Amino acid sequence: MTVQQTYTFQNNPTFKHPKIRWRVIEHLLHKMLDQSLRVNEPLPGINDLCENLGVSRTAVREAISVLVAKGMVASKPGEGSFIQPLSSWMLLDPEVLCWLRESDMALSIIEHLMEIRLIMEPEAAALASLRGSMEQFMSMNEALARMSCGENLRSPESIQGDIDFHNLILSTSGNIFLSRLRDLCMVSVELVVRLTFERVESVAQSIENHRRLLEAITSRQPDQARIEAKRVLGKTVQDLRQINIPFRRDILHQLGGDKD
Repeated sequence: MTVQQTYTFQNNPTFKHPKIRWRVIEHLLHKMLDQSLRVNEPLPGINDLCENLGVSRTAVREAISVLVAKGMVASKPGEGSFIQPLSSWMLLDPEVLCWLRESDMALSIIEHLMEIRLIMEPEAAALASLRGSMEQFMSMNEALARMSCGENLRSPESIQGDIDFHNLILSTSGNIFLSRLRDLCMVSVELVVRLTFERVESVAQSIENHRRLLEAITSRQPDQARIEAKRVLGKTVQDLRQINIPFRRDILHQLGGDKD
């Protein structure tokens, strides 16, 4: 994007970054995510960061260590620290996902997020239809009810209902690895909502698609659950394409939407 963007990265208490260290992390994130610093370029020197941010060398080293641990930066002895390509980042790390969601780089990951959901969610829905308990089905129905409150005006409650609905499918699948992908699902749903927030007219159809998916799951029809899960994701891709977010043709082919 050509417009200068200002990001506000949330220092979620879950991650417990000390205030001083967080100041350095946030400063570097701004430069990395607006691509002022590009792949393989060195980070500013420790002395420069100390002077510009008014922090200690210890705080700078700790901040860089956090980014190294997340695959965003590589340190080379005697050479300094360098920006790593996006493919090296710990993209399943919930903190990294949240940082990406709040930046313009979100547009570079949305296709990948939708593709991985297309791979896993239809099968998760099929497994949920076979393995789910009545209590789990009731929780999914309650989440859908909260999501449905946003049919005419999206709200934090309706968005959370959408997130919970998809996460419940993952956990109801009974597969412990699928259930651990809830952060990826959360970020994907929040990002889609942020990008398509003004498209209120499309929400009613999306809610109806979710109802059909829930019915297939609670009726214990795994094949139909796969179909309905793909329908839900196909509607999301359609909405994103209408705001000019591109998708590869093979992804569209899986959804039956590559005719144009």
